[in-house]
Amino acid sequence: MKKYLKLALASVFFFSMTAMAQAPQGGFGGGMRQQQPPKERAEAMAKDLSLSDADKAKVQAVFEKNDEKMTKFRTEVTRDSPDFREKFQALRDAQNADLIAVIGKEKFEAYQKLQAERREKMMNNN
Repeated sequence: MKKYLKLALASVFFFSMTAMAQAPQGGFGGGMRQQQPPKERAEAMAKDLSLSDADKAKVQAVFEKNDEKMTKFRTEVTRDSPDFREKFQALRDAQNADLIAVIGKEKFEAYQKLQAERREKMMNNN
């Protein structure tokens, strides 16, 4: 009987550890988040800001261009580089300028407000 009890406890322990090892690692403390593809980000922005189809296509093009730049950036610069922050911020500023040119300053500010609210919500949930 004790033999079966030990076997059952060992099985429960093993399966619980396996389940924990495979759990998603989201949030700021966990692993890296997978970024949505440009098309999905453009569709979400279009929905949130009531953008026209033409503006949605332009936003998608901005996201695609920025993703290419970010991919190149990640291969060339490591997080330990002294100028990592400055170069990363320059890429973000360039994307923001492109988005402002497409959707306008008012809608861009509304977009930033939505992003801040989502970040706040995510921080409070974790």
